[in-house]
Amino acid sequence: MYDHLLGEIVEKHASRIVVRCAGVGYDVRISLNSATGLKVGTTQKLFTILNVVDGMPSLLGFSTQPERELARRLLAVTNVGPAIALALLSVYTPADLAKRISADDDAALKAVKGVGQKTAERICLELREVVTKLDLGMPTAAGGTASITADDDDAIAALVTLGFKESDARNKVDKARKQQGIDGDTETIVKAVLQM
Repeated sequence: MYDHLLGEIVEKHASRIVVRCAGVGYDVRISLNSATGLKVGTTQKLFTILNVVDGMPSLLGFSTQPERELARRLLAVTNVGPAIALALLSVYTPADLAKRISADDDAALKAVKGVGQKTAERICLELREVVTKLDLGMPTAAGGTASITADDDDAIAALVTLGFKESDARNKVDKARKQQGIDGDTETIVKAVLQM
């Protein structure tokens, strides 16, 4: 229904943004890889998927068409919803994720929050041949590293959006900061927690 949005980024968090198009603000869930190249106050184009679960619509946004295509393939796998698809695309770039799927590296997929053994195996089985046909060799979004410097609250909010309970998210962010010596922006913290 919605192919893309072209508008001003008026609000940005680690796992969601608000895009203003013709006076309407669209709340869009995004992966950390897509969030990297987006800056508040700039006009950006986001490729979208309208996802409806139990009658509740949500917009998923991606900085590139290949990332969106890979997300569509992931969402077609049984038991893979938006939270799991975005978590996978937050931890791995589309090209890296496709490489792991084609290599049957279900252990790498299982390391991502929310992905169980059976789901990881099912993703590899169903998408192994499909991902080799996708054109995923593209540069990173806007070619750079994340420019936002966020505090722990932003990382916790991102993790809650990705399916964590708030108390669990707080504990894991604290653990990543103290035990693993993570000292970075929101994206770095969230990636570290998703790989714990």
